[in-house]
Amino acid sequence: MDKHKLRKLFQTVFFGIWFVLLLLIINGVFTTAHQFCPFASVCFGAMTLNGYFAYIISAVIGLIIAISTIFIGRKFCGYLCFFGTLQEWIYNLRKTKTKFTQLIPFKLHRILIKLKYLILLITIVSAYLGVQYFYMKFCPVLNLAFPSLIGIAGVIILVIIIIGGFFIERIWCRYLCPYAALMNIFEFLGKLFKIRRTKVFRNVKTSINCFNCANYCPMYIDIGYNEEITDLNCIHCYRCVRKCSKEDAAKSECIYRD
Repeated sequence: MDKHKLRKLFQTVFFGIWFVLLLLIINGVFTTAHQFCPFASVCFGAMTLNGYFAYIISAVIGLIIAISTIFIGRKFCGYLCFFGTLQEWIYNLRKTKTKFTQLIPFKLHRILIKLKYLILLITIVSAYLGVQYFYMKFCPVLNLAFPSLIGIAGVIILVIIIIGGFFIERIWCRYLCPYAALMNIFEFLGKLFKIRRTKVFRNVKTSINCFNCANYCPMYIDIGYNEEITDLNCIHCYRCVRKCSKEDAAKSECIYRD
C-alpha cells in the first residue's frame, strides 16, 4: 500500500473513532470524556477534572504526541487528528481540478502562522491564572461535544473552521490551533539538539523546478529550491509527491521521504 492510501486509511479509521466518541459525549454516555483530550492538560490547567486521573491521562497522551513530533514530525495532524481530517474533507468538497489557489498572500501567511503561538500562550496563562474557561468558550472540541452550551465565541470558531476551511485549506491547523503550536515547539527543540527527524526530501538533480509541489501544499509551505523540507508545519501528507509534474515512474526520484 502506498503512503497516500495508507494515510487515507488512518484518517478514515481514526475519524470514525473520534466521531463515535463525540456522539457518545453528545448523548451523555460519557460526560467527562472531553477531559481526556490531548490538549486538556493545558486548557484546563490546575482544575480538578473530577479527580487527578483524567488530568494525568490527558497530560501523558498530550506529551507523548508532542514529543513524538521530535522524531516523526506532525504526522498526528496529517493522519489522526479529527479536525485535520474534517478540514481536508471540507476543502475537497470544492472538487476543483485547477491549480491550488492560495487566497492569502504569502507574506501575510507568514505573519498569520504565528497567531497560533499567541493562542497557546493565552491558554497557558489563563490556565495558570485559573480562568481557563476563557479559552474553553472557543475550543471547537467542547463546542461540538456540548452543542447545547455553545455561545457566540463557539459559533464564530466553528464558522471559521467549516466555512473558512472551504476556501482556505486547514485554516485551523495553519493559524489557530494551539496544540499545533505546542508540537512545533517540540519539533524546534529536536531540531535545536540535532535529533534526526523524518522529512520530505526533494531530489534537486532530477527535479524540473516546476514548483507544482509547492502550489498544492495544504500548509502553504514554500518548498522552493530546498533539498529537504524542514518547515515545522509539514504534516507529511505527501500531496507534493502526488502532484509532481514528472511521470509516475519518476516521481519517487523527484520527491521522496527519508
